Amino acid sequence: MAEKKSYLIYLRVIATFFVVLIHASTGFLYHIDTSAFDWNYANWINAATRCSVPIFVIISGALLLQKDEGTGEFYKKRLPKLIYPFIFWTLIYLVYYFYRYTKFELLSTDKIMSISLDKILHGANAHLWYLYMIIGLYLAIPFIRKILVQSTQREIEIFLFLWLASMCIMNKSLYVAMPKFDLTFFSGYIGYLVLGYYLSMRTFTFKLQPWTFALLYMLMVAIGAIGSFLINKEAKKLDPFFYNYLFITTAIAAGALFMWIKTTTQAAHVPNWIMGVDKYSFGIYLSHIIPLNFLHPLLSKFMGTAWVIPLATISTIVVSIAITYLIRKLPYGKYVSG
Repeated sequence: MAEKKSYLIYLRVIATFFVVLIHASTGFLYHIDTSAFDWNYANWINAATRCSVPIFVIISGALLLQKDEGTGEFYKKRLPKLIYPFIFWTLIYLVYYFYRYTKFELLSTDKIMSISLDKILHGANAHLWYLYMIIGLYLAIPFIRKILVQSTQREIEIFLFLWLASMCIMNKSLYVAMPKFDLTFFSGYIGYLVLGYYLSMRTFTFKLQPWTFALLYMLMVAIGAIGSFLINKEAKKLDPFFYNYLFITTAIAAGALFMWIKTTTQAAHVPNWIMGVDKYSFGIYLSHIIPLNFLHPLLSKFMGTAWVIPLATISTIVVSIAITYLIRKLPYGKYVSG
């Protein structure tokens, strides 16, 4: 089965660690001091890990765009795996928001209803934006598949080129320097789905492939880190230009990392602990904010930033696995845990 390919398991685990690393480090970026160790450390971590969500979408493209399923069959089989966790974790984070950030007993009923409606419509926690995005992509997958089946390799490459171009042309920060072409059809996360399909099917024959892809990934990381350093040197407010999930350097980094891992682990044995993290990866993504919000400040009392970020990341993943495991032990828990 495609989903058992070892390189996809490694990539999913890497993307999971990357997501938690982002959330464990980003807070240090908002106090802008580009001469400080904390800021630069967090900057390089963010530059290296911003391809996390793109990797998740690329994996979805690699797995789902090759399946021969009717539209109704696809929706029936795939959408509940997203919608049930979406409802469950929206409610969990709604309760968590009122508990952590408000004096609930002082709020009026109208205020509670207003906040709840806003959270339900736009995300009960910031990281849940991913569910709104991926559900939209899943609705489109049966139709994208039909297009790709009828497309040649060259036509797919043309689509991907126009998608990369759209990341610059449709980028608001580059508006003054770009022509006002409407490349909406090619823009957005849909390109990562197509990229996953393309890279999973494509075979390259040039020598030193792992080294080439590794160096390309590291080059994109360096561009992101150095670029972020330069544009924030005199800034009063963080400019996340190079951290954008929909930017050309992030897309190239995601594609290069995908191929780097594919060319080095395609036939590799997967350790049990990697399999374990992979098994709970979606649950880790959904639940990790709550343990991270407690563990990060706790660790910060005893050690410096250099240790806090990696240790908070690892401990958060361990606790998130435990949370997901326990939820799955509850009646119907496996349907909502992620």
